Amino acid sequence: MISLSLSSFASNIRRICLWIHRYTGLVMAGFLIIAGFTGSLLAFHDELDNVFNHQLAQIERQDAPQLPIATLHDKVVAAYPEYNFSSMPTSLKADKSAVFSVDRVRGQSAKNQPKAPFQEVYINPYNGDILGTRDKDEWAWRNTMWKVFWLHRDLLLGNFGKLLLGVIALLWTINCFIGFYLTLPRTVKKGHAAHRKTVKKRASVLKRWLPAWKIRRKTNTFKLNYDVHHAFGLWLWLMLFVIAWSSVGFNLKSVYQPVMQAVVGLESREGKEGKEGKEGKEGKEREKGKSHKLDKSGAQVLPNVMPVINATADIVNKTNSIEYVSKQANIAAQNNGVTVQQLLGIRWVAEDNQWQMRFKTDKDIGIHSGASSITVDAATGSVVRVNFGYQSTFGTKADQWLSTLHMGHISHGVSHLAYQIFLAILGLAVAVLSGTGVYLWAKGRQQRLKVLQKLR
Repeated sequence: MISLSLSSFASNIRRICLWIHRYTGLVMAGFLIIAGFTGSLLAFHDELDNVFNHQLAQIERQDAPQLPIATLHDKVVAAYPEYNFSSMPTSLKADKSAVFSVDRVRGQSAKNQPKAPFQEVYINPYNGDILGTRDKDEWAWRNTMWKVFWLHRDLLLGNFGKLLLGVIALLWTINCFIGFYLTLPRTVKKGHAAHRKTVKKRASVLKRWLPAWKIRRKTNTFKLNYDVHHAFGLWLWLMLFVIAWSSVGFNLKSVYQPVMQAVVGLESREGKEGKEGKEGKEGKEREKGKSHKLDKSGAQVLPNVMPVINATADIVNKTNSIEYVSKQANIAAQNNGVTVQQLLGIRWVAEDNQWQMRFKTDKDIGIHSGASSITVDAATGSVVRVNFGYQSTFGTKADQWLSTLHMGHISHGVSHLAYQIFLAILGLAVAVLSGTGVYLWAKGRQQRLKVLQKLR
C-alpha cells in the first residue's frame, strides 16, 4: 500500500514537472533562440567586429617602426582635448590600428563634463594619423557586432530588456534541473522489486536511462526531434546550466548574489567596497613609512624595488609606464611562483598619482574578472599593491569561472580558439533545443486534441 502511494506521488510529481517544463519552455523559446544565435556570433565577437569595422580597425602592414604608445596617446589627447583618455593599450599589432577609449563619465561628474559623441579613437601606429572615431550606439554597418551584443544582452530594450532576460534566465536555470529529472527512467512497478539486490537495481536504472543519451537516425521526424531534445540536453547539461545561471548573474543580481553568497560564500558588493576602502586607507598609511605586508584579502603589497631618484619629478611617467609597471608585475609574479602570460592594459589614476596595470598569470582564470592587477606610485616608483586573481576567495573564483566561461574570456592560442568554436556550437544547440521543444509541444497538442475529439 505504501509502495503504491509512493509510486502515485512520484507519478504526480513527474506530471507537474512535465507541465512546468513544457509551458515555461514555450515562454522561453523565442528568447533562447535569439540568445542562442547571437551567442554563437558573439563567441567570435572581436574577429567579426574587425571584419565589419575593417575601415577603421585594419591597416596595411609596413616595414617602418611603429611610434611609441605614449606618443600615439599624446596625439589623441591633442586631437580631442575636451575628453579624457586615461587608459592605453600595452602592445600594438602590425596590421591593426591603435585604439584609445574615452573615459566613461558617471555619477556627479557626468553633469560637469560633456558626453563624448564617440567611445573609441582609431590611430595609425606608423605615422600617428587619426583614422576616425566610432560611436557604438550609432546604427551603422561597422557597429553590427555591438548591436548583436546588445540584442543578446537586453534585446535592445535597455533596462527593461535586461530584466526580462534575467527572468528568462532564472526560468531556464530551474528548467535545467527539471529537464534533467524528466530524462530519468520512470519507476517500474514489479511485485518483488523491493527484494532485488542494490547492484542489480542500479544497473537496471542505468540501462533504462541509456536510450535518453542516444539519437536514433533511422526513425520518423517526431522521434528524431524527441531524441535530439533529450540527448542535447544531457550531453551539454553542465554548460547549459553554467550559461543559464551566469545569465542570471549578469541580468538579475538581486537573485544571483544572495544565492551565491549562501552556496559558495560570494562576498557582497557592499562588503567588498568596504574592505577595498579600508585597504586603500591602510595602503596610504604604509606609504608614509610603514612596512609592506600581506593584507587581509591576500593582496600582496611589495616594497619599493627602485630608489627614489628625484622627489620633485615622477619616476614613472607616460613614456616609461608600460615598461616600468610590467617589469614590477613580472617581479611580483616571480616572487609568488607564477608567470605573467599577457598584459591587458594600463591606466592613469590622476587623483592618486598612480599607474594601474591589469595582467593575466598562468594561474588566473581569465582576462577580465579573474585577472590580476598592480598599482604603482608615479612619484616614487614604489609598488603600492598587487592583486593576484588566483588568490581570490572560493566564492569569488566560482563567480569568475561562471562569467569567464559564459563570455569565452578563457585561455589563449589554439585552446582559446577551440573554446570559441565550442561556445558557437553551444549557442546553436540552445536554439535547437528550443526549436525541438516547441515542435514536440505542437505535436503533443495535436495528439491531445485528437483524443478529445474522439471522446466527444
